[in-house]
Amino acid sequence: MEKFCFILPLRWGMLIIAVLDTILDVLGIVALCLELKSWKCDIETTSLIYGFHLIGCMILLVSIWEQKPEFITPYMMSAVFRVIKVVRFTIYAFIDAWLFVAIIHSIILIFGLVFLVCVYFWYSKLKNES
Repeated sequence: MEKFCFILPLRWGMLIIAVLDTILDVLGIVALCLELKSWKCDIETTSLIYGFHLIGCMILLVSIWEQKPEFITPYMMSAVFRVIKVVRFTIYAFIDAWLFVAIIHSIILIFGLVFLVCVYFWYSKLKNES
């Protein structure tokens, strides 16, 4: 895959992914905080995973200019942990009928998986060039 969403070069796609993923992380934390009063949620672990993922997004931005595959690995690792956590939250939210949390985390899950695949193609491209 040479283009992000078949339109933009992968380099610009990584910029879009880093920005949108940061926004989705903030939305996910806000959604959980709104339901935290009644939900038994390990907010410390969640904050750690989302924080690690935010750092991964920042390092992904660095990979746009430095173009080293080593800068992409933290994003990919944090994205996998976040996807696992989001699947868990989505299931719990649907079971407990928290519609806002379920919708937000379903959106995060879909975008997270698509972004992970796109970032993997960026990683492969940089790995082949070096």
